[in-house]
Amino acid sequence: TLMKKIILLMLISIASLFAYEELTVDNFDEKIKDKNVIIDFYAVWCPPCKILASNLEDFDVVKPDNVEIFKVNIDNQMVLAKKYGVSKLPTMVYFKNGKPVNDYVGVLSVEELTATSKENFK
Repeated sequence: TLMKKIILLMLISIASLFAYEELTVDNFDEKIKDKNVIIDFYAVWCPPCKILASNLEDFDVVKPDNVEIFKVNIDNQMVLAKKYGVSKLPTMVYFKNGKPVNDYVGVLSVEELTATSKENFK
């Protein structure tokens, strides 16, 4: 039964990595237009990205209703990473009405995510 619990926990943690819609070159512009969006540029092999993903899950509960979160896997979408100057992971780029307004490198806490959202999406 311990093994079952461990497997279940692993499945839940893997599922949480994919909680947000993944954007690609094909749907990126359409998904972010006319919105306040935080894009989490990440890679599955990046440990700090997993910490940020967890913080984003917690932030999702308290975030303003007018803010949406999407993810971009840089290994699959190198064109997008290059386009927005992502060279370190994790990087979040904040977009307002389809235009990048700010970016943050590293792991932000829920409090920092809340503050940066208020600041960037007035």
